[in-house]
Amino acid sequence: MVRVTGQLDAPLVDIGSVREGYWERKEILLPSLGRFHKKKGWFAWFKKEQAPKVVLTRLGQDDFDAIDAEFMDLKAMIVSDGAVMQRIVAKVMDGKEATDEEDKFMVDFAIRIRPYLMAMLTKMIIEPEMTFEEVTDMMNALDDFDQHSLLAIVNAMTSEKARALKYVHEQRSQEMAAMREQVRAGV
Repeated sequence: MVRVTGQLDAPLVDIGSVREGYWERKEILLPSLGRFHKKKGWFAWFKKEQAPKVVLTRLGQDDFDAIDAEFMDLKAMIVSDGAVMQRIVAKVMDGKEATDEEDKFMVDFAIRIRPYLMAMLTKMIIEPEMTFEEVTDMMNALDDFDQHSLLAIVNAMTSEKARALKYVHEQRSQEMAAMREQVRAGV
């Protein structure tokens, strides 16, 4: 670390840890739940209605393993029906219409994976602490926009896990390569 006369003894900003910290937590506002928060007191007439929020954190591998162990049968069903679902989604993305049977399958699939999503959300929500039943009640109370937004953020956080792990692995690999070069130079 470079020091200048009169500089405070403070470490420089570590952008790597800032990136990792930013991707670990997300605060999500849920405006559709604002109708359940009643205004209180005289000054409540002058206050703006605030949307409640939840704080999500990224799940670790241990958390995913615990969820998979709890919903082992459901996970097997998701894997077996996942190929059919991907085929239907690819067909719809190509601009073709899904048949009535495919529509029924997609709705049934979404209903069957709901407990898995609720368990994942229960583990991801760190503020306020919620049980499985409370998460289910919250999801039922949300309007469609907030519900889809929350599930999209959950999906993004779980898919970014692989990207974050790749970044950390590359960073550690560069550190190990630099250490090897120092050892070789010292010999």
